[in-house]
Amino acid sequence: MKSLNAVFWVATFTLLFSSPQLSAQTKGLKEVRVPYALGGSTSFFWVAHRSGSFEKHGIKVLPIFMRGGREAVQALISRDVYLMQQGSAGVIQAWAQGFKDLVAIGATGNKLDYVLVSTAAIKKPADLKGKKIGISQLGASTDFIARLAVRQLGLTEKDVALISLGAQGERWAALAGGHVDASVFQPPVTLRARKAGMPIWLDFSKTDYEYVVAGPVTTRSFIKTDRDTVMNFMRGLADGMDFYRDERNKEAVIRYLGEFYRSNNTEELDETRRVYTQVSPGLPVVTAKSMENMIASDRTLSTMSINPSDVLDLSFLKQLEEERKTKKVFQPKESP
Repeated sequence: MKSLNAVFWVATFTLLFSSPQLSAQTKGLKEVRVPYALGGSTSFFWVAHRSGSFEKHGIKVLPIFMRGGREAVQALISRDVYLMQQGSAGVIQAWAQGFKDLVAIGATGNKLDYVLVSTAAIKKPADLKGKKIGISQLGASTDFIARLAVRQLGLTEKDVALISLGAQGERWAALAGGHVDASVFQPPVTLRARKAGMPIWLDFSKTDYEYVVAGPVTTRSFIKTDRDTVMNFMRGLADGMDFYRDERNKEAVIRYLGEFYRSNNTEELDETRRVYTQVSPGLPVVTAKSMENMIASDRTLSTMSINPSDVLDLSFLKQLEEERKTKKVFQPKESP
């Protein structure tokens, strides 16, 4: 945690006191500062950065770690930065509050990355009736995901008790200790569950349920003034995602993920790589349906009249698709 705090404060200092976001050319590359949050689908962005994918398209990305999306959205609104890689909920909340310039242009995660796990005492979904399911807190994404999982298993929300327990580590301890009967988890805790022999009743990464986990966001005004930079960023991101999923790059990707998570647990890092390869199997695609589902999952946003298409600009994805029909997919060389 100390290392993450250090990164946060260094990044914040850089953001506040460095030169404008699009700096002078550096060795022929345009420098672009990009806030990002720690998360599985955001690791695609990190691997794209470390693999040299952005440089291939004339961009030198300067990643800025920010814990939450709110700070990044504020930086984007104030034009301290012009691109960011974050979750979409905060973006839509700001958009709904009047900041209509914000626009999502893609997604590095277009499926949920959670699994529903129970203790071995649960032998079939019906056994969850009357049982306790651990979530982070009421109203959080885990609350929505647990309710969705219960419904997909043929139960109703009234059949179970949702217990607020905090972060993933606390929920795992509670489940392993028998204090709750089930919970929802993301990688790499999914690996711990399998190794412990706990049944996994639902793996959202293997379903057709669309959901925006995180992705690139910019502003319509920046697109108008510098569309080429936005397009080149999307090209680099797409190439980096290809690099991530290619089994030939497995060792390099695990090393980059180790940097991203500040971890040397190779087994858990490979679990993360495996799962997110399934979550985003193609281009950084975002759809109106995935945005609609994300809006519906938020108790505040779901009460507003928001047209998902109004928050999207799909023109960059369409251009990527056209380009890839006629060009070879770039495979960047491994960075040292």
